[in-house]
Amino acid sequence: MPIQMWHKPDCPQWIVMQIGWEAGSRRIKEQDAWAKEVFPAACERLKQAAAAMPSDTPVQPFVDALTELVQAQADTTGFVVLHRWVEILERHFPPQLPDPNHTTE
Repeated sequence: MPIQMWHKPDCPQWIVMQIGWEAGSRRIKEQDAWAKEVFPAACERLKQAAAAMPSDTPVQPFVDALTELVQAQADTTGFVVLHRWVEILERHFPPQLPDPNHTTE
């Protein structure tokens, strides 16, 4: 059930809520600015680390999927949408097809 509260402009509770909102907004803007500045270099370090791994390692599908997901994030200004995640994960971790030689007893 929605509740609506009215405050006088000099209400201490209202002032405290406004200060909290402003501080939260400022913190989010600072975090976003920091992330936008640091992300390209971090993305490049990931690519370099992935390229340095031997290609025959069992974790290669994980490395490839993570690298592609990070690149997809770099290519967007928002969030990587769910269908894009699924496309990438399906490509690197395809569903197992039924084994025609397997029979249940």
